[in-house]
Formats: sequence, structure tokens, C-alpha cells
Amino acid sequence: MHEAITESNWSLHWRLTESAGLAIYLASYRGRRVIWEASLPYVTIEHQPPDTAVELASADDEEDPPRTHGTFWLPLGARTLSADVRHTRFRNGFEIAADFAAGPYAYTQLWRFHADGRVGAWLKIHRGGLHDAHTYHPHWRLVLDVETSGGDVFETKNEEGWERARREGWYPVGSSGALAFRQMAQDSGRAVLLEPHRLDDADVYALRYREGDAPPLTPHGGVGEEPFPASYPGQEPIEGDDLALWYVAHIHYRSSFPYTAGPLLRAEGY
Repeated sequence: MHEAITESNWSLHWRLTESAGLAIYLASYRGRRVIWEASLPYVTIEHQPPDTAVELASADDEEDPPRTHGTFWLPLGARTLSADVRHTRFRNGFEIAADFAAGPYAYTQLWRFHADGRVGAWLKIHRGGLHDAHTYHPHWRLVLDVETSGGDVFETKNEEGWERARREGWYPVGSSGALAFRQMAQDSGRAVLLEPHRLDDADVYALRYREGDAPPLTPHGGVGEEPFPASYPGQEPIEGDDLALWYVAHIHYRSSFPYTAGPLLRAEGY
């Protein structure tokens, strides 16, 4: 299932994947490329006691060991689609949306494109399957294409201004971390700004993009003990190279549901 759309200053393609939700690819704004590919590869669910403490077994617990908790995952895609993909228009923009039912969990994924260059990459988490010990971790993978021939740089914004990143890294969001991010073309000054949702507890991972690169089929398909992409940032230089950005939100059971998570992208200088 796929479609091409041209309206509201945007030209793009979308497709329904097997396990990464609704994917957007070859998206251009005012005739210039913004997104090479963007998708939602994983929504993982972490189960912990309400006080978020980890239950540890002891030698005295052999007959009645504590319950173990971990992270589990159900793919969003063609097999979990619960209604037709919707393409709807609103004033000065349009939206592509899909509802998914994955086990007891219910989600609505949305891509909202505005004529002024904004893109909302959102996931609405409904109350179905909600548990007061759950934390939801939706993972967006964003391969931007600000400068087609390369030469992009990645910068983070804090209270003192913009700072350029030279190597791959993990960047927490919020009061103790970055306030915004941008991938910018060095020559033209065009940029795509990534603004975290104001209520999200989130992390951004900036990874060097490799030809033919694709996320593992499951969040545990990476290397090391941490799930993907937490195990991946290394020391590869990223200045002047193509990037794969990951935005990972953490929606805790204390949040009001339904909850809409995800970043806002903004094309600047186009």
C-alpha cells in the first residue's frame, strides 16, 4: 500500500511497511528535498513496578522468586493495521494517519504536513492495554536530505546557543539536555529543525548513515547489551556526512492518556 502526494508545497511518497508503521520517503518542500526516508521502526513497552524500582532476586527467593519484568515489542505495520490509511486535508496542510491494534495496545500514527514547512511526526497512544507499570518507547528513524550531495552538519541547541556535533552521539532532551536540534547544509544554510514535543521525555541519537543502512528487524537486533539504537553510537565522524537521526520518546504511566508523542520538524531556508 503506497501513494504519492503533491499539495501544500510538499511532494512526497508514503508506504505502509510490515513492521515500521507508515513510512515517508522522497519528501520535498518547494521543490527541494527534505526527507530521504522517515519511519517508526519500534514501539517498545517497558514493564516495571509502579515505584520504577527493579526487582532483584536473592538467595532466599528460590521457592518464590520475584516476577521478572522486561521490555517487549509488537510491530506496527500491515498485519496490525486496524482501519484504512487516511489522507485528509486541513487548512494549509494535510495529514496521513493509520490506526494500529497490536495485541491489547492501540495506536494512531500521524504525519502532518503544513504549507509553511512544518512536519509533525506523531504517535497517539490510546488507553487500550494501559498499565500503571508501563513506559512506552516509540522510536522514530529520520534520514534527512538537506544537501543531496553531502556536506550536512548536525547541531544541538542549549541555553547558550547552537553547538556543532563532530561525532556520533546520544543527546538527552529537556531541562538537563538539548532544547532543539538541526541538520544544516554548510553551503546553502538550509536546515531542518527538530523540536521535541514539549511534554516528551526523550533522547536523540545522531548516527552516521551508511549506504544500504537499515534498522534491525527487532529492537534487540543490535550489538551489545542495550537495545537498538542505544547500543550503536560510536566515535564515527559525522561532520559533512549523511546522517540517520533517531528520536526515542519515553512516555511514563503517570502521563495522561491518550498521549501524543513525537517531534516537530521544520524546513528552514527553503
